[in-house]
Amino acid sequence: MTGLIITNQEIGHNQYKVNRFLEEFKKKGILLSVIKNDGTLAEITNNDIKINLPEVDFVLYLDKDIYLARMLEKAGYRLFNRADFIKMCDDKTLTFIRCANEGIPMPLTIAAPLVYTSSTDIHIEFLDEVIKKIGLPMVVKKVYGSLGEGVFLANNKEELIKLYKEICHSPILFQKYVKTSKSKSIRVLVIDHKAFGCFARVNSKDFRSNYGDTAGGLDIQNKQKYLDFAQKIADKLDIEYAGIDLLDDENDEPILCEINSNAFFEEFEKVTGLNVAEAYAEMVIKEIKKNEQN
Repeated sequence: MTGLIITNQEIGHNQYKVNRFLEEFKKKGILLSVIKNDGTLAEITNNDIKINLPEVDFVLYLDKDIYLARMLEKAGYRLFNRADFIKMCDDKTLTFIRCANEGIPMPLTIAAPLVYTSSTDIHIEFLDEVIKKIGLPMVVKKVYGSLGEGVFLANNKEELIKLYKEICHSPILFQKYVKTSKSKSIRVLVIDHKAFGCFARVNSKDFRSNYGDTAGGLDIQNKQKYLDFAQKIADKLDIEYAGIDLLDDENDEPILCEINSNAFFEEFEKVTGLNVAEAYAEMVIKEIKKNEQN
């Protein structure tokens, strides 16, 4: 069995994942090659997709380049995670649309209209209705981003207008601020369709639990309600691997914050003592063997 790890050109926080995957797959007799996505790994030529990679049984896809992911899949490569799931998670608005009507509690969310013009005359009248429905303070998010980047808190109308004018050329959403979860969230990892474990992420200096050097992780005692909540999402979305981030509402019950298809797990392994990379490797090997038998 052969496999590849594909990362972004800037490996960054994925370096820990790469090292752990290399370690755990090697224990199982599988050597992985690591390749950075520099934009030349695939091309469309003579009406066909040409992949400039060796043929392998699977690809651990640690990038968010949905175009390369789709070309790899169209050429027959088996990706973990699949392109459609990566796309759904990477776009926060698509995440909430997918989870709607599934009995999954979520904060009140409104998608901002897209802004195409470069004019400084930006329409802001609709923000009054957004404030009326969501209230203040409210969370404003760029739909693309990770590690807390592109997530803002607008405390009043003036801040909201100023922020909107600054970021409105990116797809964004407005969301009810769950103040009972200020500076804290629960990360649940799903591996092979099962809620694998969870821990709390906290930040003493920012309302975003996962932002900056002040963010950290803590073990928690009342895990089961979070595991059960995440399992419901895993079942609905048929998740192979993801980090599901939850908040606590005013009744101390879980509510969905976001889903990460390429969840980091260094802090998770350190806090919980669970071997994420081993469980991930076992899932991949099982899936590839099952496909070979079919």
